[in-house]
Amino acid sequence: MRRRNWGILGSFIILFVFAGLLGSCERKPLTDKAQVRASANTVISTIKDQGTELTAITNSLEKSQSLYLKEHKEKPNENLLKNKQSDVYANVSKRTTALTTLTTDYKTLNSAADTLAGFAKSKTPNLPTEQIQDLVQSLKIISLDHDTFSQFMDEFTKAEQTFYADTADTTDEKAMDTAIGRFNQYYGALYQQMEIMQANLTTAQQQSKELLKALK
Repeated sequence: MRRRNWGILGSFIILFVFAGLLGSCERKPLTDKAQVRASANTVISTIKDQGTELTAITNSLEKSQSLYLKEHKEKPNENLLKNKQSDVYANVSKRTTALTTLTTDYKTLNSAADTLAGFAKSKTPNLPTEQIQDLVQSLKIISLDHDTFSQFMDEFTKAEQTFYADTADTTDEKAMDTAIGRFNQYYGALYQQMEIMQANLTTAQQQSKELLKALK
């Protein structure tokens, strides 16, 4: 009978030890500092990607103007924006891809901002609250920048589609110059908005680096 009891007890001991080993293998939650550090690193890497995407969008916009004039002469009476074989179409496709990635990155940035905002409000001891609050404010401004830029791009895209459709069969140089001049106003507005965006992204990136230094 004693042997049986010892067998049952031994089984419980083994199970207890096994459960303890499993518990020790479980992932421990990140500390406050680790969460803030991870969010700051996310901001830095995401902003770097956004800089690349904004450059791609800028290059596409600049290329569009020269490409149109060249291809319109080669392929008159044709909506180049709908011709998948045209250089204009390929160039716009690259811009569209960069815009999609830019939007995805802003969602990542907003997620990091939400995490940092929680710590900015809680004022957790041993955390550089002021640096966190500075970064959170910059990220809010960046979010507003993105909203404004998205609105500009939506209107630009509509105007671009109208421009290519209306000038597909235009041969009169005066009418063409008028249409191009009117459409070019959108380019100026977009370039200005992207400069503002890049400046605020650079500020947030620098603040993220300062936050990481303060966490050491």
